[in-house]
Amino acid sequence: MRLLAIGFPLPNAEIDNYNVFTAPSYHDYDALFIDPASITKTARDLVESGTEFEAFDGRPVLNAPTSASAVSGADQARRRADETRRLLEAGGIVVVAARPDAIQGGLYGFEGLDRYHWLPAPAGLSWGAPYLRPAEGKTVRIVSEDHPMAGMLREFRKEISYRATFDDRQAEVRRSGRVIASGGAGVPIAMEFPVAGGRVIFLPAFTESSYSRSELAQALVDIIRRLDGRELASDAPFWVRSLALPGLEQVEAELDEADAAAIEAQSHASAVRERHDTLARHRRLLWEDGAPFAQSVIEALRLLGFAVTGGAGEPIELLNEGTRAFVEVESSRDQVVEWPYIRLQRRLEEHLLKDGELLKGIVIANGQRATEPDARHEQLSTPLQVASQNYRYSLLTGQDLFSLVQRVLGGADNAALTGVRRRIMSGAGPISFEVAVGEAEEPAPDAGPIF
Repeated sequence: MRLLAIGFPLPNAEIDNYNVFTAPSYHDYDALFIDPASITKTARDLVESGTEFEAFDGRPVLNAPTSASAVSGADQARRRADETRRLLEAGGIVVVAARPDAIQGGLYGFEGLDRYHWLPAPAGLSWGAPYLRPAEGKTVRIVSEDHPMAGMLREFRKEISYRATFDDRQAEVRRSGRVIASGGAGVPIAMEFPVAGGRVIFLPAFTESSYSRSELAQALVDIIRRLDGRELASDAPFWVRSLALPGLEQVEAELDEADAAAIEAQSHASAVRERHDTLARHRRLLWEDGAPFAQSVIEALRLLGFAVTGGAGEPIELLNEGTRAFVEVESSRDQVVEWPYIRLQRRLEEHLLKDGELLKGIVIANGQRATEPDARHEQLSTPLQVASQNYRYSLLTGQDLFSLVQRVLGGADNAALTGVRRRIMSGAGPISFEVAVGEAEEPAPDAGPIF
């Protein structure tokens, strides 16, 4: 059994200790123990203090793009998400010292690095508010006596000082997790969640005190062995394999073959799942709201060949043939009214006053998002359409953008995509799918009162 500890050194022959930048791939281990506070601390050391880190392959870790001789800190941090998912999909165990989520800025290529970007969560749940909340306390009450972690929590009770709690009033928390221990008023401070075929176990943080780290490390190793279904018996001596048992050698060969086939099947399933999820996400253009809808718009625009920046709470911009444009998005259960136009106008005016540059404006709006696409009528309000025409902002619906995605995935050539991008960048007012692909002429402007 191999255990990797990140950000919380644990002296033990079966534990490798690293940080998020220096560690080998997480999925090279059976289990992972991590203090999420170390992620933002390590990033801050790189960004603000210029601390030098060396990746596992010997390259220096820099706050800069990856090159042949150095690796980007952002790339090192981002890859941990896929590695953790792979570990969990293989039935691995991830033990987390529960901390409130926090963000560290300034990391080139990963502005907004947070403490839990690497850790997948059950459907409908995230490792932040309102599910995981900041807290401070020392009360520890064991709730699940039969859980292997219960004994360790009891043994090291005096060294525990929890910094986060789970809100069990949230249905997602109750449905997905099992409470191991609670603090005052019965608020959960230790929980287990099944994720992607593996286990994610949150424990309260351990304080820096006089207790033996080696004792804690050994206790953790023993518990993870039990969680992993491994017995605590001693390893068999080297000479045992030389003792013949009729039929055993053939069974061992079959087992090796079966294990290899299982690994190959798991790898294939993961690759197919990734392709499936990448394609299926485009459907969110038709029904999602907020940040997921904005991210779907970004992915669709990139598929069309635009260079897009922003997203994840940042303003969206795109570039095509040297021309920049600001993009605003909106998705609503009802008709989309003028708010995206107002936000876009303010952004463009502020940029003009600050930099003296007049940019193109594009609005992508998804009205009546809960209604089947063919049954939607008048998704966009008249003021929004007229304002877009008057100010020469291109206006597309999520439905038409989805149709463009279908055209791209169906095999549209580069010349056709160049035409689509140019029509979007030069449009004024509503641009239908037929206009965007050149199958219809853009209607003449029908300027009039906005409101």
